[in-house]
Amino acid sequence: MRLSLLSSLVFCSLGAAAPLAVHLHSSLPSPQAVGVSINLTSRPENVSKGMLVFRYSVSVNSGASRIIRDFSQDRDFTWAPELMEHNAKVRVTVRNNESKETAEDEMAFQLVSRIKGKVPVVTPSAHPLIALFSAPPCPQGSSFRVDFHAEGEESHTRTSTQPCKGKISSNVWVAGMRADTGYRMRAEWINGSKVKPGAWLPFHTGLLPRGIAPVSVVTPRTSGSSASEAIQIYSTFSLSGSARPFAVDLQGRTVWYSEPSAEIFRVLPGGHFLAVSEGVNSVNKTKEEQLLQELDLTGSIVRETNASRVAEQLESRGIHSDCKIGGKECVSGFHHEALRLPNGHTLVIAGLERMMPAGTQGAKDAVDVLGDIVVDLDEDFQVSNVWNSFDHLDIKRKSYKDAKCKTGQGGCPPVLLAPEAHGWTHSNSLNYIASTGDFLVSIPEQEWIVKVDWKNGKGSGKILWRLGNGGDFKAESTDPNPWFSYAHDIGFEPAGSNMLALMDNSHIAHAKDKKLESRAQVWKLDEEKKVATLAYNASLGGYSICCGSVQLLKNGGYNSLVGWIDPPTGGHARAVETDKDGKTVFAMEVHGVSSYRSFNVPDMYTAPVR
Repeated sequence: MRLSLLSSLVFCSLGAAAPLAVHLHSSLPSPQAVGVSINLTSRPENVSKGMLVFRYSVSVNSGASRIIRDFSQDRDFTWAPELMEHNAKVRVTVRNNESKETAEDEMAFQLVSRIKGKVPVVTPSAHPLIALFSAPPCPQGSSFRVDFHAEGEESHTRTSTQPCKGKISSNVWVAGMRADTGYRMRAEWINGSKVKPGAWLPFHTGLLPRGIAPVSVVTPRTSGSSASEAIQIYSTFSLSGSARPFAVDLQGRTVWYSEPSAEIFRVLPGGHFLAVSEGVNSVNKTKEEQLLQELDLTGSIVRETNASRVAEQLESRGIHSDCKIGGKECVSGFHHEALRLPNGHTLVIAGLERMMPAGTQGAKDAVDVLGDIVVDLDEDFQVSNVWNSFDHLDIKRKSYKDAKCKTGQGGCPPVLLAPEAHGWTHSNSLNYIASTGDFLVSIPEQEWIVKVDWKNGKGSGKILWRLGNGGDFKAESTDPNPWFSYAHDIGFEPAGSNMLALMDNSHIAHAKDKKLESRAQVWKLDEEKKVATLAYNASLGGYSICCGSVQLLKNGGYNSLVGWIDPPTGGHARAVETDKDGKTVFAMEVHGVSSYRSFNVPDMYTAPVR
């Protein structure tokens, strides 16, 4: 009896699997100086069958934990701590997707000041065009910024103003400088209307890496036209996959680039960007257009999520993602737009595939229809709400060109349920209306811009109106081809007005007459009477098969991007500034790559107003 009991105990002891565990390690020991990036890696133990995914989060000075990367198959993460001295707690959570078992580990890390005494310090960064400026503490209630300029030049640039933190030093990335050039920079402390400058400090920028597209001025500024904002940011792409975002001054000289490559959708205040890039997700092997990221000027990740992780959270909202051949529905990838809202949330467009029965949109057999969702993510990139095109558009109305999509083709997000899908919507732009909490979405495959009853997530989701050919508005114009075709970068400008600006690729008009070019348009909308008056219609000197943007400038003109010209040669892009009468007054050309959007900004810290 005793031998039998002992044998049972030994068997149970040997047969019981140890629980999943994880250990977090850093490439550098604590403490480290402000501005240092730290490589984190996680080592799981007692792993059973199933895919492991890893989430990283950080707490600053015992505050609430903030997700910096949501669950991903990538177990390593390069952490860029906040630019101030503080005590951080970094946490990794590992999850087994099959068993749902989880484990955590946490690491304390201290960031210390670079200031020794009362003298500011300039430190080179890993980016050759960016410096870290660190200044001694300044009294709360006042503020701090950095003034910098190239040696021998009168033009000055200033970083964004930040509040002083009392006993904590002030630190900022200084960006917007040309390569291999001497600069001077100094601190400025602001108290009310008084500005107290510090002593000038020298800094010499490094050399540019290979692979940044050259830019040239093709139309010099016409006499009498005032200069626009000083910097042009390009979100570029190439069929070879080698392009990366970069910025130039008005002479076409590079003053910033992103490392690593990502497709920038929007510029945020303070030197941050919303971007989508390739990378691993939380479920499958798909990498194309999987990552939504907020990046800083150095290219460091501020926060990140992935399409599969968002799809997991949409299960409770009736979207059941099974992204494989034989699946019925799939959130396949982010594409074309991400937009920061006033409350800190982010709207992002994602592709939604659905297998539909034979007869749908004229198909003889069951067909994969690729629509879109607009996802509202909170400040941790967690799902707050969703708008689904399948709920509010007529599935019988196929795309105007009967478009087809495959993974990696035609600007489509990944197609995972079938070898090919009907490109039903191809939504490419959002505009938030602060006065009502609604948003606009450009749906070019339907040839419409629609207004959605959103009410900050509390609306019905119904389409309130459709603007475009065959929509709800009557066009008032003397142009024989007034309606846009494949509109990009829609937005009311100025914000709160009834003037809707957009980039018109002009596909339908160009098909009729090859001499017709892409256009910058502004429509004056009377939403009550459903009348749209074409108030601005500037030809841009080239035809773009896709892509492009338009932006109202402070001088009253518009900066427009003709994003993909002459695709048989690989493509190039042209940024065209037109005056209030639609006349071209300045243009720059980007050689060897195409560009999805461009942004005119006074500096690398100020976001365009829209």
